[in-house]
Amino acid sequence: MEIHLSQMLAVYRIYARAEGKSHKTIAWITDGVRYFINFLGVDQEVTSIQAHDLRRFIIALQNSNRFRSHPFTKPQKDKLSPHTIKTYARAIRAFFRFLHREEFIEQNPMLKVKMPKVPKNIVPTFSYYYLLSSATIWDLCVFHRGT
Repeated sequence: MEIHLSQMLAVYRIYARAEGKSHKTIAWITDGVRYFINFLGVDQEVTSIQAHDLRRFIIALQNSNRFRSHPFTKPQKDKLSPHTIKTYARAIRAFFRFLHREEFIEQNPMLKVKMPKVPKNIVPTFSYYYLLSSATIWDLCVFHRGT
């Protein structure tokens, strides 16, 4: 008996609601898997999905423009951010983890796929001199209040 991705997505939604997952989590995974199904072009049978399918999906996302299929925003020439790409990949990985945990598939093909790297954002900090001047101002304020 063939079970397709879209059928398992409906099953996932039932399981996730029963487990008490938030609506946002369910929507995140559902949207990611739907996007993956659209990429594949056909609603494939669950056991036919391989690790290279997700790798091809990640590469396609890396080459995709922002808002490419957004209903209200025009597509932009900027590429999808690495954070967005990793979010889609994580959603698909979570979905296949569910399929494996519930024994709908014997092996999880996504275990072999490394998640795309995301650059670390360095948060600008205050300079030593700025902190020193701020402390001096604070000391003056406290001194003038009489405490």
